[in-house]
Amino acid sequence: MNSVHSADAAVGHQKELAPLLSPIHGSLSVNSASINGPGGYHTAELGAKEDDTSEVSRNQLGTINGVYIPCLLNILGAVLFMRVGYVVGYAGYLGAIALFGFSNLVAVLTAISFSAIVTNGKMGGGGVYYMISRSMGPAFGGATGLLFYLCYVINSAFNATAMVQDLISTFFKNAPSIYFTYFYHGTLFFLLMVALAGADAFARLNMLLFIALIVSALVALFSLVFGHSHVVDTLPANGTSSCHHQDPAHFPMRETEVNFYAPNSHTFHDNLFADFTDKNNQVVVLALVYTTTCGIMVGANLSGDLKDPGKSLPRGTLLAMLTSFSTYMLYATVLAACFPREILQCEFLVLQKAAISPYVVVAGVAMATLSTSLGAMFGASRILQAIARDNIVPLSYFGKGTKKGDEPLRAVCITWALVNAFGYIGGGSMESIAQILTDFFLTACAFVNLSQMLLSLSNAPNYRPSFQYATWWSSGLGFVLAISLMWYLNWFHALCTCIAWIVIFVYITVTCEEKPWGNVHQAILYRAIVYKLRDLVVGRTHAKFWRSSVLLLAQDADYPLLQLCKKLTYEGLFMVGTSHIDDDGITLRPVIDQESIVSEAPAIVEPAFLASKMLPHQTSDAAVIKASWLWLLDQLNLGAFVQVGIGKTRLEVFRTLISCAGLGALVPNTVALPYQEFKSRPPPDFILRVNRQLSINCKVDKAGIHRCCKRGKTCAVCNFRPAHNSTLGEMTALEYTQLLLSILEQEMNILVVRNSGELDGMFGSINTWAAARQVSFVDVWILGTWDWATLEERVALLLQHAHLAQQAFVGRCKLRIIQFAHCMFPEELTVLRNNLKDLAEATRINMPELLVVEASSSPPLGPMPMDMDSALPTLEYNRALNDAMRSHSQDTTLAFVSLPALPENLTAASADVYMGCLNILTSGLPPMVLIAKGERGSVISTHI
Repeated sequence: MNSVHSADAAVGHQKELAPLLSPIHGSLSVNSASINGPGGYHTAELGAKEDDTSEVSRNQLGTINGVYIPCLLNILGAVLFMRVGYVVGYAGYLGAIALFGFSNLVAVLTAISFSAIVTNGKMGGGGVYYMISRSMGPAFGGATGLLFYLCYVINSAFNATAMVQDLISTFFKNAPSIYFTYFYHGTLFFLLMVALAGADAFARLNMLLFIALIVSALVALFSLVFGHSHVVDTLPANGTSSCHHQDPAHFPMRETEVNFYAPNSHTFHDNLFADFTDKNNQVVVLALVYTTTCGIMVGANLSGDLKDPGKSLPRGTLLAMLTSFSTYMLYATVLAACFPREILQCEFLVLQKAAISPYVVVAGVAMATLSTSLGAMFGASRILQAIARDNIVPLSYFGKGTKKGDEPLRAVCITWALVNAFGYIGGGSMESIAQILTDFFLTACAFVNLSQMLLSLSNAPNYRPSFQYATWWSSGLGFVLAISLMWYLNWFHALCTCIAWIVIFVYITVTCEEKPWGNVHQAILYRAIVYKLRDLVVGRTHAKFWRSSVLLLAQDADYPLLQLCKKLTYEGLFMVGTSHIDDDGITLRPVIDQESIVSEAPAIVEPAFLASKMLPHQTSDAAVIKASWLWLLDQLNLGAFVQVGIGKTRLEVFRTLISCAGLGALVPNTVALPYQEFKSRPPPDFILRVNRQLSINCKVDKAGIHRCCKRGKTCAVCNFRPAHNSTLGEMTALEYTQLLLSILEQEMNILVVRNSGELDGMFGSINTWAAARQVSFVDVWILGTWDWATLEERVALLLQHAHLAQQAFVGRCKLRIIQFAHCMFPEELTVLRNNLKDLAEATRINMPELLVVEASSSPPLGPMPMDMDSALPTLEYNRALNDAMRSHSQDTTLAFVSLPALPENLTAASADVYMGCLNILTSGLPPMVLIAKGERGSVISTHI
């Protein structure tokens, strides 16, 4: 594992970065640091979690001793010798085939899914947890991994309990209950010694147990196939104690001989069909049968100890499943042909009593359950070690391994302690433990299948597993079957399992740091968005579903303007476009170390920006500007897309941004830009204070990014931002006017914002939940007269944006509609007021204040004149409008008014006249938004 590299930083021309990073003008050195991560962007490594294992030697287990034998020993557990007859007795031979077949179908689908995942790259330790966490993220992997860990703890207790019960029933029939405690804990202590010895001892012991198990299984099977009919035992009245506990009414009131018959068709035919009872129904039997498949992931749990997990896991697991299924079916066939149904239903140890020697079966049970219990304990400790090393939950103490073999001794000890405790679940009843075990295991199976399904559906080019038999539909079927089976077996246990999973998932999501493992959800979301964008057609949006999608053209960080534009989108598309004037061509900067970054960059740039992990590696100035904007928007919690244009002039760059913004039909319909101030002003210090404040006392989030508090009462960033107004940089009046004309030519709306800095106090009080000092207004100024035919062109866009702004101020402002119109007769004022009431009702605006202000003349019609003399009437009208606004909107929070028509023929002179007109209209007023409608179609709906 490579060491963690320092955060990257690169700085370009100061004249581009100064508005974002510093109010200080001057050159800013370019810098960046070497990193690891896809796409050239910084990604944090696992770091501390593997510091202690960088020089650790790994075990080199192969397919047979690392996967096949451990899996087979876990699958051929207590059920083989003690419960196959029970399954045939109640489910019948055909039902047993169906139950074993269905259980193995779910298991095979899961095995196929994880075989594809593990052959898609290097597999680390942790088995199922590692697969899911690296595919779906730490929260999914951690929640599933912890439940799967408990699954194996319970499985270890399950098989240890089965062995102890068999030993006591064989050698100590009338022993007191304390014998169970002695034998149980003694067995687990022996398993602890083996587990502490390591993977090599585990593999060697497994080989011995495997040989002993095979010999016992074959001897027991041959005893049935080649044996002669005889009485092997006597069943007491109402069955044995086990049967009496299960269903006493189902058995005869007299003693019954336990007869063994040589395999014959008559007995086989009698056992062909099911004979379920209320207490021994198909749900109970299926839960027991499904535990036989829990060993399929033992090899995956030992993935960190395998020499080649990609090859060994698919081969060993599938071969073990084929062998075990054949063995179970062979045993079911022979038992169905040898014993009457009531004996199979009642006597769990019938195989032991019918064998040549009962000790052969006892040895087989001991070998099977010991190996299964040991494998479960061994695999569980590996899962816990992997979870602890990833530090997704506070269990890092258990992540340490030994220098030789990386043995998880600490995890083994805590797992052993839990197995000791879980042995008493269900009062020692194997069936009760089986129900709990099954739900946890099904949860893991479901998410393994879900991971593979999503990886397949993502169509990511890098997902190309060498095991090519898994498809999205096979994994999807496995996921559905696993979830359905979990709820079918026991809805209450399934509900408890889901609640436990959700609690762990939420906890990890909230507390865990971001991990650089990749997340299939991003790939799925990308594909879904691209697919759905094809269905989103430009021009087909109905007025009822219109929303403002804003592209903000800005060169510096005007927080109030950013906040206003975000609010106006109403959860729609918000983009920020900025320009980089490139005189020398795009160049990549050399790599320098972090110390050079800190020493050469101005003090203003350290610590928050450099520590934000957002800067690219070896990049151009334009990329650094984009990274700076992304960092800033992240600090302010403003979800926006950022585009940086490169060109020779700002007009050229902004025109390109306007025409190319968006993707497919997901394009902005409105362009917002600040009013161009043509006088110098001191640079804003907002970013300066953001950097300083974040570096002093603001917290670092789980992704390692410094963040401002959301509701801080003392935070300088939240409570104090000096008002300033943004500009578009160095642009002449002609260029600015040409830019406005270009927006209309692209059939987009225009929002020209002036004095936006004065909105800072309002947004500051909202963000800090401060009480409003007084209720203010959002004004809509309607110029001249209007009718319903001209509603869309003259009024609709003003009302929509004013309504959105009023909602953004969350009750601190009332909406006020003011009509500035010239009236020849007094009764016209009444008509105008009535029209405004009708307008408010038709547009469903909540009780706005309505006001008519009489103008001395009607608004000028047509485009702006080209010279000053011809423009005098227009200038006089705008001066009168400005006076009216000063009288009625002086204390207004925000005012909306129509943007004057642009000159028909743009020249430098006409542009100067136009900008002078805008200055007269908006000077000395509160924040103003001048709106011009450029898009086609309706933006407001008056019908259902």
